[in-house]
Amino acid sequence: MTYQFPCIRRLRSAFTLVELVTAMAITAILVIVIMQLTNQGIALWKSVEQDTSTSVAARMALQTIADDLESIQVRSNAPDYQWLFAEEDGVMRGLPKGLEIPKSVRLIFFACLPDRNPPVSASDSKRNAYRSLLASQPETQGDVGAVSYRLKFRDHILNLPSRKGDTETFPLFSLYRHTVSPRDAYDRLLGKDNIEAGFAQFETHEGDGFLCENIVELNLILNVQYSNSEGGEGGSEATYNMKSVPVLSSIAKKGANRFRLYSNWADAEGAKLENARIVSAEISITVLTEEGVALVEQVRLGQRRPPKLEEFFSRYTHSFSRSVSLPPPL
Repeated sequence: MTYQFPCIRRLRSAFTLVELVTAMAITAILVIVIMQLTNQGIALWKSVEQDTSTSVAARMALQTIADDLESIQVRSNAPDYQWLFAEEDGVMRGLPKGLEIPKSVRLIFFACLPDRNPPVSASDSKRNAYRSLLASQPETQGDVGAVSYRLKFRDHILNLPSRKGDTETFPLFSLYRHTVSPRDAYDRLLGKDNIEAGFAQFETHEGDGFLCENIVELNLILNVQYSNSEGGEGGSEATYNMKSVPVLSSIAKKGANRFRLYSNWADAEGAKLENARIVSAEISITVLTEEGVALVEQVRLGQRRPPKLEEFFSRYTHSFSRSVSLPPPL
């Protein structure tokens, strides 16, 4: 009979040095792979979050403009009252040919603003109590307030040489929205022939009313119906034409961006439009994602080569558009 020592059996059941090294190498590889997958997942999550944040901000700005326009207020029985004002503050000069941009474009009009009062409870008793409280507050009396939109130049992106040897510069803008309560609008703005002058007193701080940033392009086009005659012979009705007027635009164009709407006529860049009313509006917005902003900054610091313009705008911008029908004058 052969006798085996217990210690020998224990030594045979243990791991060898080669096995331990192999296990450690496999573990290290797995850890590295897991870390890489985690980093990729975090980067993907941040990219999706940034894209979502950019898209949400642009959509909210688009929805806000649409809501305000859908509740625009114009009265047809006050011919000297101004109901809408839009004008470009000035154009930035000294830029490459064809790339001059407005310093700021401003739009002001009267509307039943959806956010003029805070939301209330669905309870009838609480709503009645809330309405009684509002009725006693001067700043909440009435329905028609005033709103101002201001598109301001912020920065340039992608200062790149073009095929013709010029510099291709693309501006970024920020959009601001200011509101005036119905009471203040009635006391200080209604019945004026220039609501811009009256509205200036309510815009006290530069950063108030911020709505959306990193705007590459924003366009608000009003479709205006107007009569081209006072009526034909024999009492026939006047014929009407349509004119598309860009009242809020980040795209530079020749001449001043100016439009003024009165009760039954309009001044469109110096041309008087009789019996004018705004029928509809077209809104479009293109914004640069946070990832695109970071890439531009890296290009400026010389940390990476400039991208191709087509690929850059295709990957790092989001565009949204909407059509709005406006109510007729009362």
